Amino acid sequence: MSDKTAFIIPCYNEEENVEDLIASCKKIINNSGGDIDFILVNNGSKDTTANKLENGLGPQIHFVNIEENIGMGNGIKKGLEFAIKSKDYKNFGWTHADLQIPQKSLIEALEIMDSEKINSKKIYIRGKRINRNNFDIVFTFLMACYTSIIKKGLYYDITGLPVLINNKLISKVLLDSPNGFAFDVYTYIKAKREKAKIIRFNVNFGDRAKGKSSWNTGFLSKIKMCNYYLKEIWKI
Repeated sequence: MSDKTAFIIPCYNEEENVEDLIASCKKIINNSGGDIDFILVNNGSKDTTANKLENGLGPQIHFVNIEENIGMGNGIKKGLEFAIKSKDYKNFGWTHADLQIPQKSLIEALEIMDSEKINSKKIYIRGKRINRNNFDIVFTFLMACYTSIIKKGLYYDITGLPVLINNKLISKVLLDSPNGFAFDVYTYIKAKREKAKIIRFNVNFGDRAKGKSSWNTGFLSKIKMCNYYLKEIWKI
């Protein structure tokens, strides 16, 4: 096994973002000295995302295709399964394709991981989003309070990104993980249950420059998502 890191990025109807995303991935690979690979997953897109991904890749950027979208979590899991099967990675991470999370935060997460010198430790690193609007801050705070009460622990910004996990923990957080958006909070809760070292770091959260969110279409969509998380967190 090498010391390389695999970052998974699921892409659903992101045709407007794909070129910028791939360019950003190539820049990070060059700046990291070749220690980072990307697995870009077409997560059942209905537009031209799959074609643009498959034809725009370069060295150390791999393509996984899913014909039917059954959730963000499934897209991440299929990418992680691809990376794990290669037996070539020490660390595994994921982020979104919309580029609202700065790609440089992936390097920051990796630098934090590298600073943890004891290889036997289970490490779970997660971004903590800042520079968000007041409504999103309140929504995130309430969801964190709910999770902390229900799961009897301290949780905050339960869906912050990026996430980076070492190989001592990855199989544990994948076991029985959900296919939907709750995949993120599931891995967070599982990491705590596994007594992993949880490390949070600030990430500047930006506006979406291109394309449209597949779920965040206004106030009602947030209420619907909130209801979804309440049910899913209860089940974990």
